[in-house]
Amino acid sequence: MSMGMRKGLFFAASLVCGWLFTGCDDGNIYPPEREEAGGPKVTMQVSFTGLEAWPVNYSLLFAAFGEDGKHPVISKIISRPASGNEQVTVSLSGLDERVRTIAIAVANKGREPVYSCYSYAYNGEQELLLPVSEINLAAYGRVQQQVFDSYCTRCHGEGEQAAASLYLTAERSYRSIVNVPSSLSAANKLLIHPVLPAESFMIDILTTDIVQYNHTDVLPEAEMITLIETWIKEGAKE
Repeated sequence: MSMGMRKGLFFAASLVCGWLFTGCDDGNIYPPEREEAGGPKVTMQVSFTGLEAWPVNYSLLFAAFGEDGKHPVISKIISRPASGNEQVTVSLSGLDERVRTIAIAVANKGREPVYSCYSYAYNGEQELLLPVSEINLAAYGRVQQQVFDSYCTRCHGEGEQAAASLYLTAERSYRSIVNVPSSLSAANKLLIHPVLPAESFMIDILTTDIVQYNHTDVLPEAEMITLIETWIKEGAKE
């Protein structure tokens, strides 16, 4: 092989490698969202409450899922509106025979849902406006699934006994914490005091290094605390 050909091959390889590394540096490791296409189309026109609990390290997706319900066939990231009064309109086009469910969901960086805010069983409609107009991002179901189920129940309820006799499993958590006095609070606070996060001992124990009861390292992201606080501010409804 001649010197000129070697130089040409080296230059081409360098371009390819550069392109690959640039793509990784940009965080573009997932396929781009599908552009508008022909075929069946579904649209959401939704306003959001509990905006303080908008996902930060996660994403809010409008997505179409197949049988597994884990990996979207088509999805779009929903941008945060300026206020709760603003209606957000997003459409998905080109739905195919794989689609079984349309969802508005909180998703991880791999676009796998960790909590479904709304789900619709798709039956092949050619043109569909979802029958939902408002989504609460600080619903108790999200607190349960994204916080308690993911980080708390291993100590508080999955075994035969719960630490501090506090059960945070789905069937017992609400009545165990809302308007319930904390036996560990020196100030006699409730575990969850509706409307008042500052008077809720659960917030204290998750954010303050309390001797013998340190839980400040339980939740990996600050937005989980924000989610609980927003739910409390809105009345800590079930």
